[in-house]
Amino acid sequence: MSKLHLLFAISLVIALATLPAVSAQWSGIQYQFANGVVVLTNDEIGIRVSAINQVPHFQWWNLTAPGDDYHVQFVRIFEANDSNSDTVFSANEDHIIGQSFALHSPNWEFSGFYEEHQNDIITAVHFNFTNTETFTFQGPPSTPATESASDAFEIQIRVHFYLATPQQFKFDLYLSGWNWAEDISVLVFQFNVAQSAHEQNDDTEQPSEVIHSENRFTFGHAYMEYTQNAFATNGTHQVQVKGSYGQDTCDEEYSAIYLTFAHFEGNLDYDPTLGISGSSAVSIWDDLSIDYDQLLFLAGGLSIVALVIIGIRSKQ
Repeated sequence: MSKLHLLFAISLVIALATLPAVSAQWSGIQYQFANGVVVLTNDEIGIRVSAINQVPHFQWWNLTAPGDDYHVQFVRIFEANDSNSDTVFSANEDHIIGQSFALHSPNWEFSGFYEEHQNDIITAVHFNFTNTETFTFQGPPSTPATESASDAFEIQIRVHFYLATPQQFKFDLYLSGWNWAEDISVLVFQFNVAQSAHEQNDDTEQPSEVIHSENRFTFGHAYMEYTQNAFATNGTHQVQVKGSYGQDTCDEEYSAIYLTFAHFEGNLDYDPTLGISGSSAVSIWDDLSIDYDQLLFLAGGLSIVALVIIGIRSKQ
């Protein structure tokens, strides 16, 4: 084979090999909603989100290398005294004030889906679960019996699934109407984490190890990442957020993740991230800051240049 034919063959292989690989990364997002459960998939991750008639529950797994499924359940919200003023909830030191708001409720309402598109491909899907209740705050046990205050309390879980970040998804926690017992206390969101065999929804067990490093909890090949600030009063004020991991105050056999919010006024908006660990072709290109459309254009351009060179050499 001549050098000219060899160059042509190499160019053709590059063009044919690159096109399917790139287009596969942009196959879009698939999703469905049925019986109170949302299931979403892309080329990297599968997600199952349920809320109606049960505790809000995230379950996700690695589609490229199926193994264990990972679970995060929203258990409850409560006010605590923050005895050492470190804005971190410690189950052995801090004490719950008044009544907790349990998130197991039949009143979750599903919003429907909102899509984003690029070149007729779904690149993002958004949806909400909203719970509006009349929550009666009972106050600390030590206070004299008085008439309880009742407010319309709303919590919303807003899920965001982006094709550009295929190994993770974000969820917003929106809360309004919390009736504070004390001006110096903190608000705590409790989450339980677990893992199970693939597609097992109920037969879960605690992860063998949960590592808390900076603003990330890692368990198995999954993680929960949280930012250090939330926004309150319609986004006009920042609220400090800290995470901790310890014994579940309701069940001695289990442990829990606690996200603690400094005292705030008005509503609260916050956006943690859940995902799977490990590298893939997608994450490598993302780290290089190369867009898939740009990669496709580059591969095609190189092939054209090679063919032009071949044509010129042939005439000579």
